[in-house]
Amino acid sequence: MDTAIQPLATLDAGAIAATGATSIDELLRTIRGVTQSGDGQDPIFLLNAQRVSGYQEIGNLPPEAIEKVEVFPQPVALQYGYPPTRRIVNFITKRRFRQLSLKQAVGTSTRGGADNANAHVDYTRLQGDGRLTLSLDARHSDALLQTRRRVLPDAHVPFDARGNITGTLAGGEIDPVLSGLAGQFVTIVPVPNAPLPVGSFGLGSFVEDANRPRLFDLSPLHTLAPSNDTFHGEAVIANRIGRRLSGSLTLTADHSRERTVFGPASATFLIPRDNPYSPFSRDVLLQRYLVEAPPLSQRTDTTTLHAGSVVRGAWRGWQWDWTGTLDTQRKEGIVAKAIDTTAVTAAIAAGGDPFRPLDPALLANRLVDRTVQSSYGAGTKFVATNRPLRLPAGRATLTATFEGEQIGTDSRTRGANPSAIAFDRSRVEGAVALDLPITSRREDVLALVGELSANVSATVRHVGGFGDLSDSTLGANWAPFAGLQVLAQIKRSATAPTLDQLAAPQISAPQVPLFDFGTGRSRSGHVVSRRQPRVVRRASSNAFDRRDGETLAKSELRIGATYETTDIHDGIQTIFALTPAAQAALPALFVRDAAGALVSVAFRPINIFREHRRTLNVTLAANGQLGRATPSTTPDGRPADRPTFYGGIGPTIRLCRSHSAETGHINA
Repeated sequence: MDTAIQPLATLDAGAIAATGATSIDELLRTIRGVTQSGDGQDPIFLLNAQRVSGYQEIGNLPPEAIEKVEVFPQPVALQYGYPPTRRIVNFITKRRFRQLSLKQAVGTSTRGGADNANAHVDYTRLQGDGRLTLSLDARHSDALLQTRRRVLPDAHVPFDARGNITGTLAGGEIDPVLSGLAGQFVTIVPVPNAPLPVGSFGLGSFVEDANRPRLFDLSPLHTLAPSNDTFHGEAVIANRIGRRLSGSLTLTADHSRERTVFGPASATFLIPRDNPYSPFSRDVLLQRYLVEAPPLSQRTDTTTLHAGSVVRGAWRGWQWDWTGTLDTQRKEGIVAKAIDTTAVTAAIAAGGDPFRPLDPALLANRLVDRTVQSSYGAGTKFVATNRPLRLPAGRATLTATFEGEQIGTDSRTRGANPSAIAFDRSRVEGAVALDLPITSRREDVLALVGELSANVSATVRHVGGFGDLSDSTLGANWAPFAGLQVLAQIKRSATAPTLDQLAAPQISAPQVPLFDFGTGRSRSGHVVSRRQPRVVRRASSNAFDRRDGETLAKSELRIGATYETTDIHDGIQTIFALTPAAQAALPALFVRDAAGALVSVAFRPINIFREHRRTLNVTLAANGQLGRATPSTTPDGRPADRPTFYGGIGPTIRLCRSHSAETGHINA
């Protein structure tokens, strides 16, 4: 790549092989500590130092086709028309390569119970500037039933297949007469299991198990992880278009189906004291699971289509490329979240026997939410780069970017709480970035200072329905001597909330295990979910060393450290932590019953008045060859192959403090 900024890590073909990766996904997971920015953002991908239409264009290249991988720090993104917030990963391919790959894999979870299988076929051909990849993939994962893990029934959950009897007040006495017979204050008792004749349950039948509720094992009817089937198809073709142009076309299609089982529905029935089958002198509550009906479940089907293309060329010193993308996704969900118990309640109130198995016909009316979310997107981006100005320390680099996008989403929910939301949005923006060399050893301009350059960028955008926004960056790159590089940067930006934050359908998942920090207990509850200006200051330094010796041949060691502070005003977040601080700050998201137990949590975007983040990211990458060099033994005179190694690590320490507009401090 044509940049004065040194990479954070470089992997040649030997180092790539040393990772043991069999796909680009595996390779990126292995080196993620080096490629991920300090704030957790994924990198920008280049292929042979050129922009691509998206990750889909390179995701199915086999690692054997990669000659080298270079990882560059965030400021390099400016040269490719991106904001300097994400690292750059440049894949350099071999000039000639051909491979047909057939893969099949089966696996299971470490303790069993969740088997999976994957069948994959792909074809890759690289020849000069031409590239062709074809790929088909099918995956299946079994559901992980709770029976495969030692999850014991929760003693604080009163529901059972036959039922447990409680008082109408939480923790209250069921019946003074029963307490007298049992010799203790009775607050809960199971319905006897004995197959007695109709109407023969006397009060004495409940004495033996007083205050010993019967627990129900949900394990055979509850999944810890859903079953999933996924299908993927992809085709990528790239080549020269005439003498001065080159380009690529990418087409992908994905479909997935996921199913989750939550267990039988739970219900609480009031048994009046005048019910002919009730031996109690007071109204009582029957807590039971409705095992006579199919269990509650959720199914989600998602279909995604993508098309992307890139055309690049050169004109009068300008290197330019144009990118166009089309995307569409349709997600359908069915959630059987409860059963209408009106008919059962009426039957008990009319004198029906509450202690017998229920007629399935009374439980036929299931409360089902059906959600449909459709989204589309069309985008175009034009980036041009030139070096129009000669300065004493070298040529200045100018990058101009124009970008346009139209996206939309339509979500509908049918069920107990129907809703319909539709949004669309257009975005138009332009950006200019300038890199100015100030001192240079190569040009003998203040050589004692080393290599020093400054970069500046400005972006303006108009977001439909939101308004005008702008970004600006100012940075410096200093290499006082070979092997050390120091970078500093400040960025001001403003972003609009995403359409997912505004228009995702509301989904209610029943009987989800929740740990309540307030009571220190786990409890099944409902989870409701919905699927900003910013100042960033960044300082980083990179040190690298290359050696070629007898024990470590062609070895490379790179150490980098980045410290970043970020101030966000009027942002949007979804709070997932159930900590006491979050519950105290945002009480409207948490619903409790009369006894103070947590019964429902809402995960939805909220407004944050201010957020302050501090991040320290350290990267360490090393690769090379092991062993002592030996005389040439190959027919072409090359040295004999030596074992290759690669190692990398990138720990990140994050500190975050948020304040909401209404309640102040949320978390740290």
